[in-house]
Amino acid sequence: MSAAPVKLLLVDDHEANLVALSTLLAQDGVDVLQAGSGREALELLLDQDVALAIIDVHMPIMDGFELAELMRGSQRTQHVPIIFLTGESQDNRHRFRGYQAGAVDFLYKPIEPDVLRSKTAIFLDLYRQREELARQRDQFLTLAEEKARLLRERDEADRRLRDSESRFRMLADSAPVIIWMNGLEGLEFVNQACLEFLGVERVEDVNGLSWTDVVHPDDQAQAAETYRRAVSGHERFEASFRCRRRDGVYRWMRTVGMPTLSPAGGLLGYLGASFDLTESKEAEERLQRWSVDLERAVNQKTDELLRSQTHLRALAAELNLTEQRERKRLAAELHDYLAQLLVVVRMKLRQAIPLLPGDRTTDLLQDADHALTQSLDYTRCLVAELTPPTLKEFGFLESLTWLAAQMQRHGLPVVMQPAMPAVALPEDQAVLMFQSVRELLFNVLKHAKAQQATVGVALTEQGCVEVVVSDDGCGFASSPPDHSESGSSRFGLFSIRERMAAMGGELLIESQPGRGTTATIRAPYRQAPVESVEPSPEPVTDLPDAMSGKREMPPALSAEASELIGILLVDDHAMVRQGLRSMLDEYDDVAVIGEASNGKEAVESVGQLRPSVVVMDINMPQVNGIDATIEIKSRHPEIAVIGLSVQNNHETREAMLRAGATTLISKEAAVDELYLAIRQALAGEKAGSAMPADR
Repeated sequence: MSAAPVKLLLVDDHEANLVALSTLLAQDGVDVLQAGSGREALELLLDQDVALAIIDVHMPIMDGFELAELMRGSQRTQHVPIIFLTGESQDNRHRFRGYQAGAVDFLYKPIEPDVLRSKTAIFLDLYRQREELARQRDQFLTLAEEKARLLRERDEADRRLRDSESRFRMLADSAPVIIWMNGLEGLEFVNQACLEFLGVERVEDVNGLSWTDVVHPDDQAQAAETYRRAVSGHERFEASFRCRRRDGVYRWMRTVGMPTLSPAGGLLGYLGASFDLTESKEAEERLQRWSVDLERAVNQKTDELLRSQTHLRALAAELNLTEQRERKRLAAELHDYLAQLLVVVRMKLRQAIPLLPGDRTTDLLQDADHALTQSLDYTRCLVAELTPPTLKEFGFLESLTWLAAQMQRHGLPVVMQPAMPAVALPEDQAVLMFQSVRELLFNVLKHAKAQQATVGVALTEQGCVEVVVSDDGCGFASSPPDHSESGSSRFGLFSIRERMAAMGGELLIESQPGRGTTATIRAPYRQAPVESVEPSPEPVTDLPDAMSGKREMPPALSAEASELIGILLVDDHAMVRQGLRSMLDEYDDVAVIGEASNGKEAVESVGQLRPSVVVMDINMPQVNGIDATIEIKSRHPEIAVIGLSVQNNHETREAMLRAGATTLISKEAAVDELYLAIRQALAGEKAGSAMPADR
């Protein structure tokens, strides 16, 4: 039986947008519903169950936010995922309002088709999984009811059997059962039913038979032993065994005998009855087989439900990782392209300002320079919001320190516990742990009314990494209090718990009203692989002419090498290297003798060119600037290294200085500060050296 198609709702007041989105998202098994307004969408939702709603923000009469709030207010549509689309510029206010309205995502036009398809496919798959779980639950309930019915039938059959036995004993003469009587000399009496069973006509003919002759050979020993034990103890005799009927068919017979005693207590014989149990035995065996089959089916469905739960948990973890990878990709795009281009433009502009006459021209260029500075600051904020640079560059612990500083700006002081162990987590585990800690801190900020929060990291004896987030807020009892945002808080804790379970860990919550809350996330510790710089080859005298990303010092400069400061420029962006070169070419005592596009090339070039100063970018492929600086200073301590970065934050600066660099300057400030930093670096390396300032 084929599954019913999943329904997808598109809401946009422009028909062309609806047609484009329908064409983009059309696929087998998906019905695309279209609505040109919020009212039309609500009418569709009255009798249609949809897996996902993609809503345009700006619509007449009722905008997308109002439609989302109405959907969240209805029990039928309150759990429908919503993706907002907007053609306006990116605005955090709109984005926050969208998330407050219940959106799961907020996309800006023009839409990336693959991104929208991917996000849509994830929510459609989640909807199908929920529907499948509901169907399996109904099957499970049906099987449980069937089992209960069969058990009731079996109990009823047992009850009828007991009633039959009682009636047979009381109405021996009239009931169609075998009635027999044994005396001290042997068989004394059998009723007509016994004669018919054995196929004889007279009681005298029965006296010539041994009762063991009609018992099944496999049951003879057990029946005889049961009878002898009853006789020796003058006890009631009861046994079930197979007896051969006159037609040769063995039937299960239940035989019950009561001892007949003399007034002195001596045994006179046994009075008993035997009746056919074959049908009851067969019914009992059938019930047993059905019970086994039903139990097997229930266990199978239970295993399937557990596998589905594990699969859903893995999908949720993968969804989180996908979101973080997309954030990381966008941050890399902003940092590696937009920010670098803005830096180059600002370099050129700063070089051009002193060369152009006229106060009006200078003022305009300075205004443009100010605008570029604001653009760079905004770009840095976007990069940090998408993914903290410290998580990739410095690891999990440094990223928590950065997060504590960010929460301070939001109004929540966060104290990092001292003496935390060195923890190097793989990127996927670090991302999920960091995201969980961030959500816990935002829960504290929103709901706890706390004055302060504390974050601590530890390694347990069981080989787990443990992060404890505690606060001095209002706390709660068994569950978060009922208020306007308690639902989102419970969902956040649920998502963190599922995230930890996907990694083989757990989330523990301890809280009391008025005594704050302590949340502990724990996961198996998987140490990240340590990357090291490969040893560079021995210095060679002849360099290849087409070395990627590097240029040799011109012959004219080689002749004056003893009088010039040799500079090696290291940056993975050719335009930035070109801008730095053109800026340094203005100084008579400085010569750029080579370039490198990554840290590995930088280590090799230093061994070959032996520059006086290395201007080192931090974020580069293969080997970053920090690791390259450590390698260069370990081999050539006399060479000065000046760090260069778009993200000139405290963590980056401290890491670069620990690696051996003399200083760290931002790229946009290189025009004003780089030459001075070079002279100061040489002055620090060579005390008392002259510092010409010719330009």
